[in-house]
Amino acid sequence: RRLSLGMKQCKDNPWDIFANSNNKDDRIKGNIKSITDFGIFVELDGEIDGLIHISDISWNNEDNIDLSQYKKSDEIESSILAIEAKRQRISLGIKQLNKDVFMEFNQSNSKGSIVKGIISEVDEKNALVLIENEIKGILNISEVSRDKVEDMRTVFKQNDEIEAKIIGSDKKNRTLKLSIKAKEEKEERKKTKDKVKLTTKKKQKTPRTA
Repeated sequence: RRLSLGMKQCKDNPWDIFANSNNKDDRIKGNIKSITDFGIFVELDGEIDGLIHISDISWNNEDNIDLSQYKKSDEIESSILAIEAKRQRISLGIKQLNKDVFMEFNQSNSKGSIVKGIISEVDEKNALVLIENEIKGILNISEVSRDKVEDMRTVFKQNDEIEAKIIGSDKKNRTLKLSIKAKEEKEERKKTKDKVKLTTKKKQKTPRTA
């Protein structure tokens, strides 16, 4: 007869130990063990690994994430997203350490809001506008004026300050769609409405003649 023996069974399961001593949303530090195309493996206490998936590194589009800024053996802080001891899987995230400034801005500046920004780049058809807290907006040539514009560069230059209306939000690319034309049309409608109100009030105050 043969007996199957194992040394690891003499020790407590490190995955169970981790699960019992840590909770979801806890902040945790570890050293980078390896970096792959799909994320970063982090060595944690008990010689177990956690994975920071590339989609949980930054709130920005994962296509724009630069993994070269991370180096093997560097200490890194992350937030625990999920602990699956039975499957020996720990999911971690870096972006969850901070609030999503783009979503917060969207909540306080909904579609139709007027915002100010500085033009950081401009080409023939579009201008990139920096608003605040790294919030970016795109102003397309069709949204500049009711008059036809042939080239954005004839109207704007880098570092110009503009005021525009938010007409949409591109959550994937994390940019706002802006319109100066829509802002001016809104202001014109308001002026017309105010003028009508003023005229109506004057008529009501005019005394009738016998």
